[in-house]
Amino acid sequence: MMDALLSRGERLATEAQRRKMAEVAGQLRAMFGGGSIEVEETRVLVRGCGMIKRWLIDPSLRFLAGGVK
Repeated sequence: MMDALLSRGERLATEAQRRKMAEVAGQLRAMFGGGSIEVEETRVLVRGCGMIKRWLIDPSLRFLAGGVK
């Protein structure tokens, strides 16, 4: 019984994490338009020219992941 409950809890947490990562990736795609956005299990990778400079300039990008923790 307890094993089934723990398994279900882990599955629900994993699904919630995937949804949140997809949400963050969607926000980044809307902000950048261009560039490459890749979603892995626990992180979102952004690649492209000028991404670091834009991240340093735009505070909304620096604090975007604040709700992901």
